[in-house]
Amino acid sequence: MSNHWQQACAAWQIYSNEMAALSGHLNDELWASLLAALRGCEGKIAVTGVGTSGIAARKIAHMLACVERPAIYLNATDAAHGDLGFLDDRDLLIMLSRGGNSDELTRLLPGLAAKGVKLISVTENPDSAIAQAANLVISTGVKREIDPLNMLATTSIVLALAIFDAVCVCLMEESGYSKETLLKVHPGGDVGLTLRGKTP
Repeated sequence: MSNHWQQACAAWQIYSNEMAALSGHLNDELWASLLAALRGCEGKIAVTGVGTSGIAARKIAHMLACVERPAIYLNATDAAHGDLGFLDDRDLLIMLSRGGNSDELTRLLPGLAAKGVKLISVTENPDSAIAQAANLVISTGVKREIDPLNMLATTSIVLALAIFDAVCVCLMEESGYSKETLLKVHPGGDVGLTLRGKTP
């Protein structure tokens, strides 16, 4: 067995262990608060982050839109150059940053507060700027990234995506989401063909 194959298997085992630990790190009260914040949003839901967190933010926004939540990815740099005008006090911003102190995000905080935008921060640092400014803080409780330096956003991003995928599952279940609902928002690709009863 090659060393590289062993490294790959060890990395996947870290993912598996950390994913299994989520249910012990989060709790029913926090989960209810997260769902209530998304369910109770009277305006738009924006999701932002930078670097790998920004890529994850795009996916989270996409999944929320797929389950008929008015969600969109907000580029943090563009937000600091006028796109904050997109948000008002009916809206909710989900901000992702493991360290929680990225300049691109922290410079948005005064404007968000002034506009009354509600903030959910997904961060591992409870003392960070985005955690201190948040109405609700979500942490994955990650213990180990899979890279040899234990610094790159690998495991932590997979866990953040898993959290919001599970959120979407809950929102689908409580809304009575059906195949007909999905077809309305996802008419393209193999999903659309399958839902229309055609062979991909």
